[in-house]
Amino acid sequence: MKTIGIIILAVFFATNIFAQDVQVNDVSTPRNNTVNSWITEESSTTTRKTWDNYYKNTRPNAAQIKTYDGYSSSRRFNCHSYAWYMSQKALELTNPRWIGYYSNNTDEHIYWDDGSYIEVASETYPGMVRWASGDHSAITTSTSGKWKSKWNEFPLFLHNWDDTEYGTSDLKYYTSFRVDGPRYVCNGSNATFTTPDYVNCTFSWTYDTSLLNEVSGQGTKNFLVTPKSSSVSGLGGVYLTLTIGAPVNKTYSNSKYIGVNMPHPEDLSYSIYTSGGTPVSYMCANTHYHIYLTNNSGCSLSNYTWSVPSAWSTNYTWGDMISVYTNSTPGGMVEVYATTCCGVYTKVKIGYLGSGYCGGYYAMSLSPNPSSGETTLTIEPTSEDVIFDENTEWEVEIFDQRQMLKEKRLKLKGRDQRIQTSGWKSGIYIVRVKYKDENLQAKLVVK
Repeated sequence: MKTIGIIILAVFFATNIFAQDVQVNDVSTPRNNTVNSWITEESSTTTRKTWDNYYKNTRPNAAQIKTYDGYSSSRRFNCHSYAWYMSQKALELTNPRWIGYYSNNTDEHIYWDDGSYIEVASETYPGMVRWASGDHSAITTSTSGKWKSKWNEFPLFLHNWDDTEYGTSDLKYYTSFRVDGPRYVCNGSNATFTTPDYVNCTFSWTYDTSLLNEVSGQGTKNFLVTPKSSSVSGLGGVYLTLTIGAPVNKTYSNSKYIGVNMPHPEDLSYSIYTSGGTPVSYMCANTHYHIYLTNNSGCSLSNYTWSVPSAWSTNYTWGDMISVYTNSTPGGMVEVYATTCCGVYTKVKIGYLGSGYCGGYYAMSLSPNPSSGETTLTIEPTSEDVIFDENTEWEVEIFDQRQMLKEKRLKLKGRDQRIQTSGWKSGIYIVRVKYKDENLQAKLVVK
């Protein structure tokens, strides 16, 4: 429920428009359209406690979820903000907003009008629910029929679908635009790509014809492909063009990539260890390292062949590990060929292993790198004898290709920071960290 309204309990409580409430424009849909939202003043602790106790008695089967200061009731956000904005951005209870401030307002409609979320035929997880005639929104959970929703300025509940104040009819279900499918496929097998059961939509599928053949499903939500032959391998694309009918009348595209006769390359990664067995994130000159190919794909590999920079010396190889000495040139491109679970010998991984500043006590790593949506910056000691201080404040600056400051964060604590790169221009960014007396620098590649 979105309306800032008036409720009568044993005592008359009114949630009026507070003078401190401020309209802001810092919320946007996944399609980057601005959403009208408000920063709203919190209710008094007396009011919040009263509402919590009231709903414990009147809705005993609905579990209250604590929000702020030990209470569930809060005037800092409402149902629409929680369902369409806060929970979808993994914000949960941070950066709260109120969406749909005035009575009979429809600010939240932009989330489905612009195609950020599309109506489906039935409850879907993950997904959202709206009461089309009851002015309420909820999110689904992994348990069918068990939803989470915020009730106006009252508690945030985990409740059964029919245990609300908003009725049980005229429910509309939504989820994001996505294509689901397997990570790899072998010759002789089919790969099925599917979407949620979108309503009022048409489906048009295309695919990488150099690697895949169509089996069936054109024009439906389920599309089947198979490898073109046992002699092809690589990362194959399957593409969906979805046209949403009236009143949205928009067309969007999405894609999914699959390893053809090989694992998906993103499921393979390099792990670097010193000769003493200490994991590190970058390489130094004149140092011995063991490099492992970590396989999380479910597709087994054998008969490995390694290719490393010519400036390095290869000590020996042992299956999924190569031992090298960097000489005076740390860092470089590493390739691995192997026989896959599909019986095909092919290049399964190529990646650049970076060098770093090797004279200090700390180093910085970025993972994943390249990044297409989010990367995690981690500060880590370069020696087992160095202990990271979780209470020491540090700062990070990120510069774009023109050396213009893209982002700056101060007074950070802890060794990890997540950096959102969604919407950034593709290219190389310079990340600089100042921790204690050390200045760390790394390159972040954004795709």
